[in-house]
Amino acid sequence: MSIVLARRLRGFHALLEMALRDERTRPQPDDRAVASIKKKKLAIRDRLVAFNDRQGRSTSR
Repeated sequence: MSIVLARRLRGFHALLEMALRDERTRPQPDDRAVASIKKKKLAIRDRLVAFNDRQGRSTSR
């Protein structure tokens, strides 16, 4: 994964965080929407963690 893609993923993660905050502040939040947003955030976080792990290994050699 390139650094550019990692930055884009971080930006998308931030947008999802805002969407989650907006959904939770609604008078009656949609539980399915909240779950979907959380699932997408976790998938992005997992990709970023894997990227950071690979970056750490390549710089420590």
